[in-house]
Amino acid sequence: AQQSMTTSTAKTTESNEYSPRLIHILETRFMQNQPNLIQLAKARIHLLKTICLPTVLGQTAWGEFLWVIRTDPALDDGIKKELVQMLNESGALVAKDDDTGKERAMTYVIGSNDNYIVSNSTTLSPSVRPFDIRAMLSEALSKPESIFAGKAESIQLLFDEVSSERVANDVLLWTRLDADDGLNIGYMEYIQSQAIRYFLPDRYDREIRKEIPEKIKKEIPGVKIKQEIPEKGNATEEPPKLIKNTFTPPQWTYWCASLNIDWFLTDPIHDPHHKNGTVYPVMHVKACVTPGVTVALRGSFDPLQVPRLDHDKIISHLRPQGGKICERTGLSVFDPEDTDNDGPEEEVDDGTCFHMVRGGISKIASLRSRTPTSAGMMGVNPDPNQMGSVKRQPKLIPVMWQILKTHFKVSNEDLLATNAYFAEHIYDIAEENARGQCTAGHSCKSSSKDLLQQYVDLKGEMSGGFDI
Repeated sequence: AQQSMTTSTAKTTESNEYSPRLIHILETRFMQNQPNLIQLAKARIHLLKTICLPTVLGQTAWGEFLWVIRTDPALDDGIKKELVQMLNESGALVAKDDDTGKERAMTYVIGSNDNYIVSNSTTLSPSVRPFDIRAMLSEALSKPESIFAGKAESIQLLFDEVSSERVANDVLLWTRLDADDGLNIGYMEYIQSQAIRYFLPDRYDREIRKEIPEKIKKEIPGVKIKQEIPEKGNATEEPPKLIKNTFTPPQWTYWCASLNIDWFLTDPIHDPHHKNGTVYPVMHVKACVTPGVTVALRGSFDPLQVPRLDHDKIISHLRPQGGKICERTGLSVFDPEDTDNDGPEEEVDDGTCFHMVRGGISKIASLRSRTPTSAGMMGVNPDPNQMGSVKRQPKLIPVMWQILKTHFKVSNEDLLATNAYFAEHIYDIAEENARGQCTAGHSCKSSSKDLLQQYVDLKGEMSGGFDI
């Protein structure tokens, strides 16, 4: 259930106020604080091209959000050129406006080690204001030499569009996607539709119930509320006790993905049946994965008051506090007869400041690549739960491969090439990742260094493929 967004800067005819817009930023990090680790950078470019890029370009909302890729200001010139050229050749940098026929910027590559969608554990420089779009654009304009792709003139136009007066009526969305991960091609559109539902309910094409059954308030998150509301005229059901439902939109809220696919490397020499890697499912109930973590806030709200939360703390921090922390009341609940049975499953609203993306976009919301390029080196091999799930349900494997093709637009040819590249360069990649572990903004866990060191130690002892 989505309604078109207003993007015009014209004021409304009935008042002196601007019509609210959704302004959506997709932020991706690439080689920050690691400018000269060439082998690591080349490997990450392979992952960006194979996993991240097709899922962004394939978004059904492509053109309705701005993609900002942030990298080290001193990034190696050769890597910088390769990155920008790849984006340009893919069509990611600019697109023609259907109305004017003019080109407009879709993607910017910014030389900066600062980020604007950040967790609590991230160390920030004093000048950074998380979730502040004006601060992000102002910083880029103050250092035009840091704009590696895109033009300063275009950023200035954007900055003018989000003046303090204008942006106060808008809803700002910040979505995180690392360069080695991907999103379901319907993810951004789904998030935007839900932002309209919660922040701009008058634009949503379903009307929130004024009264709701009392027991809905007592149900645990995840219960399908529409099943708890008897359809009108059903004489077999005793009418539930109704209470008033006064819905007040939040000042801010979080979303993250629930179900995702992990893609792992294989050894194409010793495992010729899996030359394109292997895939395993991941289901999260009590923790968020990083790809797709989204923060939405009102333009009039101080972005510094939005809590910065590590991905594994989002649910445990927000759910117990209900809606008070983000100043929302009531539930976004609709009559069952208003439900489009052929449309996406309606997200259940539990009244908190957090929403788990469960349905609406073919269930699988995100894709993670699990390779020795990972900063934390967590989960670079399938865990016992993942291996057990596919052993119990072997039909999951062909289903996941089909989903990668249809709902993530990931090419099997690119997976083959990337898997082969890693097999050939795995030891050099791991060696550089070990060197980059304790740079600013990156993990410095002894477990990560120890695991990477195993690859490094093998470098002088082995040749050919590697075993996973």
